[in-house]
Amino acid sequence: MAVTTENSDQRANEIASPPVMNPSHESHGRIRYKRFTFTQGAAAGDAGSIARLPILPAGKVRVLLHLSRIAFSAMGAARTMDLGWEAYNGDDGGAAVAADPNGLDDGVDVAAAGSVVPGGTVGGDESYLFESAGGVVLTLQINDGTIPAAATLQGCIAYVID
Repeated sequence: MAVTTENSDQRANEIASPPVMNPSHESHGRIRYKRFTFTQGAAAGDAGSIARLPILPAGKVRVLLHLSRIAFSAMGAARTMDLGWEAYNGDDGGAAVAADPNGLDDGVDVAAAGSVVPGGTVGGDESYLFESAGGVVLTLQINDGTIPAAATLQGCIAYVID
């Protein structure tokens, strides 16, 4: 074997002749945050109840899970939470992308009050690229029991766009 020095795809783009511009969700994009607060209504919701978060903008948006945070009140014994998204139209001519309620994180223990940096189902650098025509609604789903009346969820989702 030998010592090697090789370029990442992005570096190869930079030194190509002519240079190839890296997309803004990979280079020189701006990190933005979507803050959310949610309070369950006066009645408890059954297992599988969903809190809809603010919509991510249309276009290519890279969610940065390692810079995001979700806080939650105590939901009760054995409760778990998933982070995912509703169905949306892709930016490749509007092809539908299926909903995935646990596409970003799955099975977070929310029995006791706490907070979490989401991640676990994406792998790698814990980022996820959405390409949508009209934006993407992220969701938090409570599983394995009810979401109590007046339960709270709050936090921020970090993403890159430009």
